[in-house]
Amino acid sequence: MSLFDLFKSKNKDNRKSYLKEIIKVAKADGLLDKREYELILKIGHKLACSADEIKELRDEIQLDDPAEASQSKKHRLELLFDLVAIMLIDGTIDPKELGLCKSIAMKSGFEPEVVDDIVHRINILTQSGKSIEQASVEAFQVYSKA
Repeated sequence: MSLFDLFKSKNKDNRKSYLKEIIKVAKADGLLDKREYELILKIGHKLACSADEIKELRDEIQLDDPAEASQSKKHRLELLFDLVAIMLIDGTIDPKELGLCKSIAMKSGFEPEVVDDIVHRINILTQSGKSIEQASVEAFQVYSKA
């Protein structure tokens, strides 16, 4: 299920579980940075979740909550790109955030090195002046076609 399909989905639980995984990565370093939260809000709004719903998820999420199973490989890959974007948005790669991204990658059926490749692809695009959000979208489009 693509992000667009997820957005159109009437199943709000699917949309919330997607956000939960993103929030877990953002909180993995023990600090939810303002830029991380702003990106979570943007993603949440794209998924038709209100700021109050996102705040509620942010407050209830525990790092040891089990990961939600995603349906398609493309959806799981898209989630990884969003997770990496959240990890990179504050300008640092915290080892706990990276470890959680790699753990989620493995639970999603990917090799952990996929996360390193995504980080590399996004970093190249941000060095050319693109925002993290733009770089993530462009890198996902290229990566998903390969």
